[in-house]
Amino acid sequence: MEESIVLGVPVNPKQARSKKTKEKIVQAAIRLFQERGYEKTTSNDIASEAGVSVGSFYVYFTDKRQLFFTIFDRRADELYKNIFDGLKPEHLFDSDLRRRIRSAVANTIADKQKLSGLHRVVSELLLKDADFAALHKVVMSRSMTKLHELISLAQKAGLTYEIDVEAAAFMLQRVVFDISQDYVTGCCEFDQERAIDALTDMIYRYVFKQRQV
Repeated sequence: MEESIVLGVPVNPKQARSKKTKEKIVQAAIRLFQERGYEKTTSNDIASEAGVSVGSFYVYFTDKRQLFFTIFDRRADELYKNIFDGLKPEHLFDSDLRRRIRSAVANTIADKQKLSGLHRVVSELLLKDADFAALHKVVMSRSMTKLHELISLAQKAGLTYEIDVEAAAFMLQRVVFDISQDYVTGCCEFDQERAIDALTDMIYRYVFKQRQV
């Protein structure tokens, strides 16, 4: 990511063997955070799951908190890429823009569902850890800035209605984020595909002028 609030800098190994060990620790932590949550997972548990000594764990990470911050940083980058690789400035002029918007919405939900337990930990830590809340704010700001950039470009090109670009970026991000979180936490039972279609239509019709075929 462009910005990071991870406390302390995790060791970034250069040798292939060390990189493999660090990655084993990361993947083990992801599995355990998924299954047990944050509080019930210890550094010793992670080391055992990874098949490494506790000493090896502390070579790469100061504690499980720093490790979780590192995982969140990585996941945020992956989600950002999955969404915005298919929504670049040149795509605003494509005839299949609606399909691209739908893919971005669907990818947001599907990406979070793959690691739903991890995202439940995110929701938990937001209320407990001020540093994590600050990191989360940076991530949210990054995606909102990108949405603002895209909508602003579309407006300058005459593709949108007369809308408040900043407010539109905020609303789009919040509604997609909140709905995706509801599906991840199991709060939402409405048919997911229909919800994605409806949300896509809302975004497309709210922001973009109807195009001549």
